[in-house]
Amino acid sequence: MEENIQTLDRLYKDHHGVVVNVIGYDRIGQRVIYRRAGYEWECAAPLIIFRARFKRIDQ
Repeated sequence: MEENIQTLDRLYKDHHGVVVNVIGYDRIGQRVIYRRAGYEWECAAPLIIFRARFKRIDQ
């Protein structure tokens, strides 16, 4: 499976008010890669779930 990740640097907030930094988007896999403060690893979520749970705050 090929990965083609677009690098990003955007801030989003979840429904609990926790801010995350979106660092990439995998267009082929339709997933968002992000970092939570204090986590040492990256998190990923399918685009449809990410859109339902997060709202952009740095526009």
